[in-house]
Amino acid sequence: MNDNYAIRPFIATDVWAYKAMRLEALLYDPGMFGNSHALETTFTDQQWMDRVSNPLSCCFGLYYNDELIGITSIIVTDKNKPVDAYMTQSYIRKPYRGNGLSRMLYDARIAWAAAHNIKRLLIGHRAGNIISKAANQHYGFVYSYSEPRTWPDGTTEDMLYYQLLL
Repeated sequence: MNDNYAIRPFIATDVWAYKAMRLEALLYDPGMFGNSHALETTFTDQQWMDRVSNPLSCCFGLYYNDELIGITSIIVTDKNKPVDAYMTQSYIRKPYRGNGLSRMLYDARIAWAAAHNIKRLLIGHRAGNIISKAANQHYGFVYSYSEPRTWPDGTTEDMLYYQLLL
C-alpha cells in the first residue's frame, strides 16, 4: 500500500459523493448489502444527510489521491446504551480490490469505536462471502450466530454474525 490512499469520515459537504458511491455499490454488488438499489434511490435528501451527520455513527470515504474509491460505516446499535456498534456497508471499487485496503476500513471503524467507548463490535456477512469472513477473522471477530435471509438479489442464504470485544 502507498501514501496515495487515505480514509476519512464524511462530513455534510461529502453527502452527494457518499450517496453516489453507496448507490454504485448497491447497483454493482446487490447481493452483498441488506438494502436494494431500488429502495435507496427513493431516499430523501434528509435521509442521506442523516447518514453522514448522525453523531451515533460514522461513514468513511476511502480515497485514492482525491478519487473516492470506497465507503464503510459504523453505527451504535442502541442510543440509550451506547456500548455496542455494528460495522456495515463496506465497498471498494473492483479495480482497487485485492490490495489490502479493507484493513484501512477495519482500522478506521475500530479506532472510531475505541474513541467512543464502544465495548463490543458486531459485524455480519452473507454466508458465501469468504473474503468478508477472512477479513473479520483477521481482526479476531468470533462467530456469534446466523439467520436465514433473502437478499435483495433474490437469493436465500444465511447471514452470519460475529462479535469482537474491545
